Amino acid sequence: MVKDKRTIKRSQLDQNSRRVGGILLVATTLILVTLGGRFLDVSAQHQSNGRSLLDEAQKVYQGHKNVMPAQRGNIYDVAGMLIAENSTNYTVSAVLDQQQVDQKKNPLHVTPGQDQKVAQQLAEVLGGVPATYTKILADGRKNKRSQVEFGVYGRHLSVQKHKKLVDLKIPGLQFEPSPVRYYPNGIFASHLIGLANTSEDEKTGLTRMTGQMGIEAGWNEFLTGKDGIRPTPTVDHKQSSVKPTPAKNGHDIYTTLNSKLQVSLEDKMNTLIDRMNPVSAEAIMMDTKTGQIVAATQRPTFNPATGAGLGDFWANELVENTFEPGSVMKGITVASAIDSGNWQGNQQFRSGKMIFSGKTISDWNQGRGWGSISFDEGLARSSNVAMALTEQKMGAKRWFDYINKFGFLASTQSGLPSEAKGTIQFKYPIEQANTSFGQAISITPMQMLQAYAAIAGDGRTMKPQVISKIVDPNSGKTVFEAKPTYLDQVISKQAAKQTRQVLEGVVYLSEGLGRDYAIPGVRVAGKSGTAQISTANGYLGLGDSSKEIHSWMGMAPASEPRYLMYIVVKRPRRDGLQVVKEMSNVFKPIMEKALKLSDAERNPKRREVQAQLMPDFVGRSIDEVKRQLSQEQLASVMMGSGAVIRSQSPAPGEPILRGQRVFVNTGDAIEIPNMQAWSRQDVLRWVEQAKVASTIEGHGLVSEQSPPPGKRLADGVDRIKIKLKEPD
Repeated sequence: MVKDKRTIKRSQLDQNSRRVGGILLVATTLILVTLGGRFLDVSAQHQSNGRSLLDEAQKVYQGHKNVMPAQRGNIYDVAGMLIAENSTNYTVSAVLDQQQVDQKKNPLHVTPGQDQKVAQQLAEVLGGVPATYTKILADGRKNKRSQVEFGVYGRHLSVQKHKKLVDLKIPGLQFEPSPVRYYPNGIFASHLIGLANTSEDEKTGLTRMTGQMGIEAGWNEFLTGKDGIRPTPTVDHKQSSVKPTPAKNGHDIYTTLNSKLQVSLEDKMNTLIDRMNPVSAEAIMMDTKTGQIVAATQRPTFNPATGAGLGDFWANELVENTFEPGSVMKGITVASAIDSGNWQGNQQFRSGKMIFSGKTISDWNQGRGWGSISFDEGLARSSNVAMALTEQKMGAKRWFDYINKFGFLASTQSGLPSEAKGTIQFKYPIEQANTSFGQAISITPMQMLQAYAAIAGDGRTMKPQVISKIVDPNSGKTVFEAKPTYLDQVISKQAAKQTRQVLEGVVYLSEGLGRDYAIPGVRVAGKSGTAQISTANGYLGLGDSSKEIHSWMGMAPASEPRYLMYIVVKRPRRDGLQVVKEMSNVFKPIMEKALKLSDAERNPKRREVQAQLMPDFVGRSIDEVKRQLSQEQLASVMMGSGAVIRSQSPAPGEPILRGQRVFVNTGDAIEIPNMQAWSRQDVLRWVEQAKVASTIEGHGLVSEQSPPPGKRLADGVDRIKIKLKEPD
């Protein structure tokens, strides 16, 4: 009986299990049918939730493959000379995967039997020895890699080297292009122009170029273009719904820099640095009639073309870092006092020391002073006591108003990134007095230049400008043209004139400290400065020139200044007692050169940039190429006596300008040309084509060369020596 009950219970459990299994089977079938139907529907309609899956796939596909990259805008000097442009470099790799073949089973890889030949070819183009490349190929095969790169030899290839390798038609070589920024002038207002670097866009995988400092960063939005889209058939070979969009290239920017003055300034600053070895130094020159910065540089600097020196000093000292200006501030104090009726130049005062609010203010010669002297002489001798007494006459509130009206403690709105505003300590009477001779207040060189522009002009501060014009290359329209921008009328025209006359005494009175800055044939006005460096523990080494900031603000002609120049040398570590002489050796020749500029050189008619692409001349006859070069208004340099072009520079497809010097090489019997007045870039292009080494010294244009013109390379010439000199 028990056995029958157990049998019945087991039978009921089996029936329940079958029912549950049946239900699960039906449910699973329904789910699979539903999903299958949905899959078939999506597959047929290519849509999900109202969105086209094909279009989405196409967008992803086009996100990299079909983007038409926009070109970053170029940067020029005021006359249209190129300062920064776009170029392309390449990374070469070799495919080793033997399965990579074309439709005819021809190898699309480097075969083992070709290693020696390929290594030889690579060494001839990229440098190094064939054994280096042979080893890389062999190691790649040993480690079963599908492809290999060639280290430093295979990266950052120029357009010319890329073309040479392509022309060799080596199966299995592949190239990854990437945009680069090219700075043909090397060290040329480097911190002002700035630098643009590339980075990869995480969404699209495309390489983007972004300004990192200077004009490249401050005007990055203008310089950056907008990529276009070139639709191709969709993944199912139907018409894409993505509309074609042309690329819009970035705007071209014309700076205010005058290349003739800039090259000269770089050269003179190099000499100063070599002789004095300061911690840092800067120099900046403004056209007082326009507010345009015509030349500017700083040290340490860097070469944006090579990257040399980039790690030494990143900040743009013209606007980013502040310092106590010292006695150069006295010119602003005098101008304020004259304008407010508180300067009596002939009035006598007792120099040396004075007690001010319980504190002692001393003149720079350890408080000895020069006895009883006039206030005009006090400025010429750079007396701190004279300035403190003058600030007392004006009163702290009025003096503070002038400080603000002259533009201190505020950005000059130069457009350059990270511009500092400066600081001031003005709570106590001693601090208020200290600001009158350049202590307890910090400024940027751009602020001081803007303030002195009011003294050089009609009493109105003038906005410093580093951009003269912005052009949209897509339409050819000028979207911005700089005009003189006057700010506050801080002092009267008469007060500005009288201040200049007092500042002339700094240069021409027998007691003046600026006698070294006199220029024969033209009157100069200005003010020198020696500032102690403030720290949390007080001022560094009083009286030690290696722990001071030395400066000069000069203008000429004094009666109606056309140019204003500010030079700052911080902590010279060598021959500090000669700092005035060395600064004058920068100021005088640059000011003389600026004053001698013709109206055409000062306000040049900008060359319209007629950009075109370099034709492909390789394999064509020399006569045919000569005719085309003439028609396209390109200055040609023919290399060799052959009948057919073997190589060229610039490379085919590279942007060029009308009038640009191009090099076409026939490869036979190459002679050294007359390189007089060539640029550094032209010399380097010729050297690359001729495959000889070079030594290049100086800045500017070619003034000397060795061997002389006419010497044949076949006579054993393997190096040329070039000296560059700034043009007269």
